[in-house]
Amino acid sequence: MIIMLITTRKQTKKVMIGNIQLGHCNHVVIQSMTNTKTSDVTKTLLQIRQLVGLGCELVRVAILDKEDALALRTLVKQAPCPLIADIHYNYAFAVKAIEAGVAKIRINPHNIKKQDDLKKIVDCAKKHNTAIRIGVNQGSILDVKKHKASDLVNEAVKYVKLFEAWGFYKIVVSIKTSNPLLTPEVYTLAAQKIKYPLHLGVTEAGSRDIAIIKTTVGLAPLLQKGIGDTIRVSISGSPLQEPIVAKRILNVSGLYPNMVNIVSCPTCGRLQWDLSELLAKVEKYTENINKHLTIAIMGCSVNGIGEALKADVALYGTKDEAIIYKNGHKYKVVPHKLAFAELTKIIK
Repeated sequence: MIIMLITTRKQTKKVMIGNIQLGHCNHVVIQSMTNTKTSDVTKTLLQIRQLVGLGCELVRVAILDKEDALALRTLVKQAPCPLIADIHYNYAFAVKAIEAGVAKIRINPHNIKKQDDLKKIVDCAKKHNTAIRIGVNQGSILDVKKHKASDLVNEAVKYVKLFEAWGFYKIVVSIKTSNPLLTPEVYTLAAQKIKYPLHLGVTEAGSRDIAIIKTTVGLAPLLQKGIGDTIRVSISGSPLQEPIVAKRILNVSGLYPNMVNIVSCPTCGRLQWDLSELLAKVEKYTENINKHLTIAIMGCSVNGIGEALKADVALYGTKDEAIIYKNGHKYKVVPHKLAFAELTKIIK
């Protein structure tokens, strides 16, 4: 019973990344980035497949050296999703990545110093029908005067106009900052000035718990305005943490309905049974269920009855018994030791 919060999405141009559509009111596409050495094809392919299994539709790989660039042909052929090559400084690697068949490259034009080299990338992308993400990052702009929202957006707009002047229109734009309070301002302004799909993220957000907080603060206001066409949650460490967090943020923003929503009380002195143990079991059992389902696990009747009436599956407890609801109606009363088995039967 998830209430969809978003009724309209910001209209942008449609840009195809392989077989995945960005923009033009399509759903928000989840992506992540491998942290393996890209030239290690076995490990990189494994991580790409794991990310796709967790909900990613696009995966980015870093191109640091010639060996990484040479590995791309094999990765493109065997990957289960369109690949994005992330390139900085070296225009030749961008050209090699495009020729290897990646669906998109991500560059920060600010660190491709020669405009002739930048044009070679654009011309090659146009020839191969490859998308380019213009990725402006606050951390890459060393001019301290250019850290206001308008400065960052104008930096992106400058390159959008340059690419268009060269006859290239298969563009995606990101304008990332590590400041979650600046992020909504940046992308709100970008949505007014840029007609291409926007890739959202709070960059360099830190370890998991901090990254979740920063990303939610930064992106939730945008998602609820209908701004954003693709999303990455940046978490230090394993990228396998990222897709599930992205899905959860989209879910609570009303943009990813096929996910189990678990409602549970914070617990207090009225609690007379082990709610935490049951909650952990239910979370584990439902983590890979792609279904629009609300489950309430409540400690007592104070808020438990009200939440049970709204949920698809629910339970609240007394000292000795679990009162179970199904589709908003009281269904069964069982001892706590039988509660998990009863819940799983209903969920199935």
